[in-house]
Amino acid sequence: MKRDVFLTGTILFLILSTSISVFAQPRGRGPGSFDPDEMIKREKQNVFKAIADLSDDQKLLLEGIYDEFSMSFKELREEMMQTRDFQAMRPKMQALRGEKDGLIKDVLNEDQFLIYRGIMDNRRRQMEENVQRRGRTGNGPPDNVPSNEDSIKNNQIN
Repeated sequence: MKRDVFLTGTILFLILSTSISVFAQPRGRGPGSFDPDEMIKREKQNVFKAIADLSDDQKLLLEGIYDEFSMSFKELREEMMQTRDFQAMRPKMQALRGEKDGLIKDVLNEDQFLIYRGIMDNRRRQMEENVQRRGRTGNGPPDNVPSNEDSIKNNQIN
């Protein structure tokens, strides 16, 4: 009898704890759930995966560039969220991305940089398509961003 009560209690506890954790997960990708660190992490992973011949020194330098970019991006985003002046922040964000691209260009050789440009061009194109499909101007990250691998392969072939 005690064993049955214990088993029933254990099963109820597991079901309850599982349902609480499921409902505690964030829902969807709304404007409040955008994570700049995740975006930058995915970009860096795509670059490291696509450019197979990176040296250890190049990887170390790229890590530093992405770390610095992440901090600067978060600062600008925080400023934008406080001022709510999204249009004024656009040129600042573009300048920050341009600075990152310039630093990365200095680290990579010509062939590697072409692959990097292909990744970035594909990402921007996907974002523009998602904005057009949604009919709004940039409220959060895209929902269904396909893999960059096909675009990378196309850029390597061309």
